[in-house]
Amino acid sequence: MIAATGLRWILTLLFVALAAYGLWRAVTARSHPWTARLAHVLHAVMALAMFAMAWEWGMDLPATPQVVFFSAAAAWFLLIALALPNAVESRGRALAAALPHAVMTAAMAWMVAAMSSGMSMDGMGGGHAHDMPGMDMSAPGALAAMTLSGTGDRWSAGLFALALLALALWWLARGFDAGRFVPRTANPGRADGGIGGGTAAGGAVHAAWDLGCHGLMALGMAVMFVVMV
Repeated sequence: MIAATGLRWILTLLFVALAAYGLWRAVTARSHPWTARLAHVLHAVMALAMFAMAWEWGMDLPATPQVVFFSAAAAWFLLIALALPNAVESRGRALAAALPHAVMTAAMAWMVAAMSSGMSMDGMGGGHAHDMPGMDMSAPGALAAMTLSGTGDRWSAGLFALALLALALWWLARGFDAGRFVPRTANPGRADGGIGGGTAAGGAVHAAWDLGCHGLMALGMAVMFVVMV
């Protein structure tokens, strides 16, 4: 999907690093509830899917299982916030905290579906892309190998890009603020059980890193949506 070599490698390194961090958090955060560990796994899977989409071979991966998986993941973030009571925060606050993750995961499902529908009428046989309904093949030197041509799809991609950029700035700002006030005696081995990282003193370091990684994920996804427009 990404034709510009430099941008492709920047996004590749970003998403691979985020996937590795998510898997590491899921494995090492044994004191977390299972919902928090699963959330880290879902973020890692999403990062790997974004990494694959930056490369031509990623467009050959089956789209339907990805759309179903990420749609279910988006619903899971919301349902788990409503279904499981939290002793620290109300259901409303839990839902508000889960909503950005649901938006990001739903955006991933939409992106896969949009790229799949554009490719469904005409293949990319042998690695050579053909003009397809709903897609424009970019000129040599363009950032993307293909872009959306439908007005509705382009507007949707643009709105997702703006929403993800806003989430990226929000998460990164919170991460920097959290990192500034991490106590010197904080123990990074103890972490909170929230989906986006909590504020317990023992998990202050991980909380800051979690927020920063969420912000970088949203930023990388925003770039992917921009090149589709």
